[in-house]
Amino acid sequence: MQKSASDVKQTTGTGGFDDRSRPSAVSRPSAVVQTSTAGKREISGSKIGDKEEYLKKRKLMPAYATSIHVWGFVVGTVISGEFSGFNAGYANGLGSMIVAHVFCSILMGTVSLNLTELATAMPFASGCAAYASGAFNGAVACFIGYAYTFDMVFIGAEVTAFMGVALQELFGTETNYNILYYLVTILGCTAINFHPKVCFNVITTMTVISCLLVVIPLFAVAPHFDFKDAFVTNVLMPDGTVTTSTDFLPFGITGVINSFPLALYLLICFESMPCCVEETQSISTSIPRGMFAANLTLLSMSWIALVVTAGMPPGHSVLQTAVLPYSDMLISAFNLSNEQAVTLVSLPSVFTSQLAIYYATTRYIYGLSRGGYMPPALSLTTKNGAPYTAMAATSTMFGILSAVLQYSSDKSTSAIFLTIGTIFALTAYIVQPILYIRLKFRLPALPRPFNARVFGIPAATINLVIASAALIGMVVLNSMWQWCLLWVAIGYVCMIPFYILVVRHYLLDSPEKMFIKRQLDSMMRESLMTSSTSGKGQSMAK
Repeated sequence: MQKSASDVKQTTGTGGFDDRSRPSAVSRPSAVVQTSTAGKREISGSKIGDKEEYLKKRKLMPAYATSIHVWGFVVGTVISGEFSGFNAGYANGLGSMIVAHVFCSILMGTVSLNLTELATAMPFASGCAAYASGAFNGAVACFIGYAYTFDMVFIGAEVTAFMGVALQELFGTETNYNILYYLVTILGCTAINFHPKVCFNVITTMTVISCLLVVIPLFAVAPHFDFKDAFVTNVLMPDGTVTTSTDFLPFGITGVINSFPLALYLLICFESMPCCVEETQSISTSIPRGMFAANLTLLSMSWIALVVTAGMPPGHSVLQTAVLPYSDMLISAFNLSNEQAVTLVSLPSVFTSQLAIYYATTRYIYGLSRGGYMPPALSLTTKNGAPYTAMAATSTMFGILSAVLQYSSDKSTSAIFLTIGTIFALTAYIVQPILYIRLKFRLPALPRPFNARVFGIPAATINLVIASAALIGMVVLNSMWQWCLLWVAIGYVCMIPFYILVVRHYLLDSPEKMFIKRQLDSMMRESLMTSSTSGKGQSMAK
């Protein structure tokens, strides 16, 4: 449809959205500028002011990542979970973990299917915040945007602390030195992120190495696998004695529900994929291919790690409390004496996740800031497209939360952090399918380079049911989850004045808002033209 001279035309700096170019070409939205036909910039009364100047200072690097990089990034955010954390779930029985992980695997598949469609249709670093803006309004976008960001922040802090413990084991130092390891690794992530192309290549290379380090040690100790021992579970009786059970579900449905967060730890953070979309080439093909390959890899790695580790020496009762179960497994199977050297097996995967989650957090903060949901200063970028202010914020949060984990006198602090991160993740998993279904009906003409078609809404429904049931089940059964959910809710309530007084005044000029407005305007013009054509046809018939 040709636009009239009175229509507003779109120009871009280095990229942007043009309805005529979709879906064959999707460019970076960070440089979108709208000008009138007279050549004057449209400046609204919003606080952002000059959009061209505003966006000029907020450009990510030109699209560089391929489907291989997308695969490496998504797998990289998750891969450390295959080395530690999940093993605590063996206390509920391997059978409970298997059932829980079946649901987690289905959840990842359904979320990924819908998320891939949304990311290719609305490729913004702010991810679900942009989708929520199109589906509902800025308040919902702010809610889910912060949920995704704090999901990354708390899990990232856990991984940073895990990195400190691994380095402590490697060098045989006191716990007091861990804070130095946090700072060194965070500075390493910062330095690499100053060069986005290098960052993608490092993450992808480290991900390949990490995947090999998941599989090779397990195959090496495979002859030591004991199937019977894998399904033996210690059960605390009412009289205080401990007995063993070989039942598949020794604690019934309660054990499955309690296992869910630990089974999810094998996959959590895969939802970070949208934050790399603006820096990806050929979005319509690279994102679906990369995400599909990442799903296959993570499902394979997680199931291998979950089942095989359970039957390895020194036995489930020791491995379920191990900080580095792979190290304990190799030392016991091969009677190794150099524990420090064995720790090297876990280091690449932990740093890969730390680096990938660091990248994801910076892009979420950048996207939310550029969109108006966070202070504008947090989306400033360097000449080569590194969001340096978002990186500073990420480094600060990772450092502070990691220090809290180390110096807290409460031994449950790590579990609390993991619980808060999982609550944010489940909240995002609950809201995301609602956004998907809403956009299917609100913007049916939105170009979708990847379209799940008839599978989209059923997948979103399954996603919603699993995530909701998991969150409700954990809150009902676990008092820690009740308190953590309460504090998360209080945090959101405290954000209401911030949204009303600050955020909503910045939303009008965001690239996401401009894109959504153009889509709605285009649909309205097409509807009017269809009505006009239909009216003329009826007149001629008369």
